[in-house]
Amino acid sequence: MRSRPLILIAAPDGLHPALARVTADPRYETLVVHTGGNVLRALYEHRPDALILSLRLPGLDPWEVLGRVRDMSDLPIAVVDLTYRVADAARALEAGADDYLTPGVSDLLHAPLLRARLRRAVGAPPEPAPLVDDGLLALDPDAHEAVLSGHRLDLTPTEFALLAELARHPGQVLSAERLLRAVWDAPADSDASRVKYTVLRLRRKIAATTGAPAPIGTVRGVGYRYSPAAGPRRPDGRG
Repeated sequence: MRSRPLILIAAPDGLHPALARVTADPRYETLVVHTGGNVLRALYEHRPDALILSLRLPGLDPWEVLGRVRDMSDLPIAVVDLTYRVADAARALEAGADDYLTPGVSDLLHAPLLRARLRRAVGAPPEPAPLVDDGLLALDPDAHEAVLSGHRLDLTPTEFALLAELARHPGQVLSAERLLRAVWDAPADSDASRVKYTVLRLRRKIAATTGAPAPIGTVRGVGYRYSPAAGPRRPDGRG
């Protein structure tokens, strides 16, 4: 068993300084690969705890790598690129990435931001998280188990954390800024599109699994609300 989380970094030769700082961080073990094909091989052989994927990766197209990794695993994924492109950010988040980062901020800030994203993905919580069971949804954070209307949901860590944050405040509208802080450990002025696309993926998974609309509503211009009364009933009649 590893004593430290293993971060797989998939990037071209000559790491950006921010990624190089991650490899030097004593809190993590890191494995660096330089081609798309080696990402899939390392995923199978080493079972990393998180993936940092560069869109400049040579060999197998990085978008294909992202799709294959997400099909195989709920591994936390941060996509990185040298420049910020709205279309690429949207595409990465819709494809299952948990974050999209660029070195648009200073080098000194970029590495701490990246580590902040990884803390929730691979770091153990300081104390046990509470269970949720409201008659419709049952969540066990320690076991990473989510059951909605009797159906087990296959969620990534970020999707699970988002659902848990909403479910702990039923009926309340939570702003994107609040969810960024609670789920991504990110500043309130960070890119709110990651919340939008994670909610979208979560709704699609719930609908595909249960055959009914997800009990997560959008209050335009305000935020998102979990409403257990709006969800499908459980087989035992509760909810």
